[in-house]
Amino acid sequence: MRKPKFINNPQMKAMQRNLIIIGCILSAFFVSGPSLLAQTISYRLFVKLEEAPFEDLSLLDYTEDRKIAIEGQRMETYMWKFTIPDSIVLNSQSMSLRVKGYDSVSNTISLVRFISEDSDSEQPIGNVGVEDEDTYIYAKFKEKSVNPDQYISLKTKNKEDSLITADIIRYDFSITAENNIESDIRVRSAAHSFSMFDDEDKPYEEQLAAYKHIAKQHPDSRYLITQLASSLTNYKSKKDIQSIYDNLSDKYKDGFWATQIKRFVDGKFENESLPSLYTKKQEKIIQDSTKYNLIVFTASWCIPCLEEIPLLKKIYNDLGHRLNITYITIDRQEEIANFRKVVEEHDIPWPSLLAFESVKEVRQKFFVERIPHCVLISPDFDMNVLDVRDELERQQLYDQLTL
Repeated sequence: MRKPKFINNPQMKAMQRNLIIIGCILSAFFVSGPSLLAQTISYRLFVKLEEAPFEDLSLLDYTEDRKIAIEGQRMETYMWKFTIPDSIVLNSQSMSLRVKGYDSVSNTISLVRFISEDSDSEQPIGNVGVEDEDTYIYAKFKEKSVNPDQYISLKTKNKEDSLITADIIRYDFSITAENNIESDIRVRSAAHSFSMFDDEDKPYEEQLAAYKHIAKQHPDSRYLITQLASSLTNYKSKKDIQSIYDNLSDKYKDGFWATQIKRFVDGKFENESLPSLYTKKQEKIIQDSTKYNLIVFTASWCIPCLEEIPLLKKIYNDLGHRLNITYITIDRQEEIANFRKVVEEHDIPWPSLLAFESVKEVRQKFFVERIPHCVLISPDFDMNVLDVRDELERQQLYDQLTL
C-alpha cells in the first residue's frame, strides 16, 4: 500500500487555496437514474470512448464548493450516458470525467482527458460541458500515462480539505471527426485558453482580437460565455469584455453567466458591512465615499499578497489624500490570528475587515477569482478591477488621482 504524503506548511496552504480540485472528493453525491436534486432532468451527455480500457465512468461537477458526481449509465460497449439535472447545468463551470475517484490503497486517482488531433498543439482538454439537451462526445483511446506525486485536494465528509500527493492516472482520448464543429468538446479544443491571456509571446491586443474572432465563429457556445464570465478580471477594461460579449448570440444571455457579465460591466459597488479585525463590530466597507477607495482582498497564507504590501504602502503614502485603502481577508475563522499577526508585523495603517462568515458570497459579489484582488471604487460607486503590481495599471491610478 502506497501512502499519501500530507502537506502542512504555509506555502502548501497557499497552493491548496488556488489548486483546481481535480476530483478526489470522497463525499461526492452520486446520482444514477431519477435525480434527487431536481424533479425535472433537462440534459443528457452521451460519451463514446472507443477502445476505452475501463468499464466505469463518472462525471464530476466541482463548480465552486459544489462536489457532485453523476454515475454514467453503460449503454453499450464504450458508450455511457449521463443524466444531468438542469439545476446543475444552470451555473456549471467545471465538469470532468473520471474513471475512478481517489483510491487510498493505491494512492491514485484516474481521469479522462481529450486531445484534438487537428489542433496546432496537442493541448489536453480536462473539462467537459453540455450544449443542448442532448450533447455527444466521440473519442478514441490514445494512451495511458501516470504522473507521480502530484498535489491534489482531498475532501472527506467530516474533514476539511487536505493537500496530499498522489499519482494521477490519465487516460487520453483523441477527439474524432464524428463530433460536430459546434459541439462543446470541439469548441473547447479550439479555444482551450479563451479569455485566459496566457500566451506570454503575444501582446494583449493580439490575444483580445483572437478571442473576438473565436466568439464570432461560435456565437452560440455555452462554453465561451461561461469562460468569459469566469475570467472577467483578466481583461484590461470593461469595454474589452463588452466587445467579446457583443459577438455572442442571445442563446444564453438570459442565463446565470450572462447576468454575471452584465453585473460586472454595468453594476455599481454595493457597500455592505463586515466585521472589523479588531473590534469585531460590523463596519461598512467604504467609510468615506467622497474619496476613491481601493478594496484589497487578501489572506494570511497568500505569498503574493504579502509581497504586495510595500506597493500598497507607497500608494497609501502618495495618494492617501484622495484614496482610502481597506483590506478584506478571506481567511477562515481559525486563521484570523495569523492575519492579525501579518497586519501587526507589517504595521498596516489601513482598516481590515473579515469575510470568514460569508467567503463564498463575498468572492462572488466582488468577482474575486484569485488573490490578491484589488477593486477601485470611485465616489459615484463605479468599480474597476486594478492590479497594483502591474506598473502600467499602477501609473494609470496615479494619473487618475493626481489630475
